[in-house]
Amino acid sequence: MKKGARGIFAATITNMNQQPLTLEIGKKLSPAEARAFTDEIKHRMYVLWNEKIFGGAFMRDLEAGRLPFATIQLFWQNWYSYPVEVNNFHLIIYQRHQGIFARHRDLLAPYVGKISDELVNPSIPGHIEVLIKQGEAFGVTIEQMINCQVYPECRALTEFARGLVYEGSMIEWWARSLNEEMFGHWARRWREALLAKYKIKEADLHYFQVHEEADLHEHLDGLMAHGQVARMIFERLLQDGNTWYRPGWGPEYCCLTNAEYVALFHEGIYKHSRALAHF
Repeated sequence: MKKGARGIFAATITNMNQQPLTLEIGKKLSPAEARAFTDEIKHRMYVLWNEKIFGGAFMRDLEAGRLPFATIQLFWQNWYSYPVEVNNFHLIIYQRHQGIFARHRDLLAPYVGKISDELVNPSIPGHIEVLIKQGEAFGVTIEQMINCQVYPECRALTEFARGLVYEGSMIEWWARSLNEEMFGHWARRWREALLAKYKIKEADLHYFQVHEEADLHEHLDGLMAHGQVARMIFERLLQDGNTWYRPGWGPEYCCLTNAEYVALFHEGIYKHSRALAHF
């Protein structure tokens, strides 16, 4: 990307040694500048997801049908606690970031719509129930999900988010949340692999259907895609100059580190599954 009109940021996508994006704390970006800055972070995020997650051994084997079903079950046992806790974090963020919703009333309905979507659709208690039923469709019991002693490599994704909730700034959290779109693409690729390679019925893949739709598309008569909600709020923070972040915790770092922890989750399951002689 060429230098912005006001010289606020400059970067190009070249290699892993690319210069980090810089952001002048307190400087209000124009809508066009905020959009361009967000485009650049998201482009870097796409590169990382494609290389380390979609291009990683776990997803490659899943999409090729080479991943043992026992590994999918192991994944789900460890995965369960992450979406459960993240839904709770969204409720905390609603209270802690109330100021931006008070200042920008047009952001309130999309975010409340996102929270309600997580909690009540397709029926109460929402996506958590879908998560449980998906595990059961894989042959994983609710007791195995709830009582799973999550591998450290997998727990890190949750704890990174928890740290941003309680210690991070607004821009840090919403930069992390730009990853939400990618979980829609992730859910689609899981669904397609399970249909084509593992011959699981579409009716037994509801978790992936729900998240593909919710994260990527307008749904349920007007609810904004969750990925778009995150982008909308992130850009508004840039426009407000509400960009204070802790040294070393810039928005690019928070966005890409979340992706790194998703990759670590996959790598951890792959490693532990091999150690358990699943393959």
